[in-house]
Amino acid sequence: MAIDIGSRMRRAKWSRRPADVPKALAIVREGPDRKALETVFGELEWPLTLANSTMCAIALKQRSAYPVVLYERERTQCDWREAVSFLSRLSPRPYVILLSSSYDKNLWDEFVRRGGFDILRTPVDRNSLILAVTSGWRLWRNQQKLLEKSQAITPLRTA
Repeated sequence: MAIDIGSRMRRAKWSRRPADVPKALAIVREGPDRKALETVFGELEWPLTLANSTMCAIALKQRSAYPVVLYERERTQCDWREAVSFLSRLSPRPYVILLSSSYDKNLWDEFVRRGGFDILRTPVDRNSLILAVTSGWRLWRNQQKLLEKSQAITPLRTA
């Protein structure tokens, strides 16, 4: 199921409970990578929200918990460094995956230092996308379960 902010909206029937599938927010331009994301998420019936701008995505992320955020490095509206740094400071913290046409150790080091989770080369490969999204989603979900457990534990009172 893909929801494209600013244009059309499509709905798919769920074969599983929505809580059991990854939910992602993608900031990507029109083109083959966006189409690949829509195709893979649609086939797997995973919810995908597509944002046309970084500001729109940040507003959406502040209103809703997106475990995984896919961010296209080559966007011209906002520097990816600022966007990744900002997204990684939100609560609950999403797992940010950078989509990039180039990849090297320097990019990886800077991306991780700013709070990123994974880098996928473009054009987007179906299997790599599924692995990155499910890994980020599982880590996010486990983190949320631990947080819930820690909040349920009440400190002992001493007299």
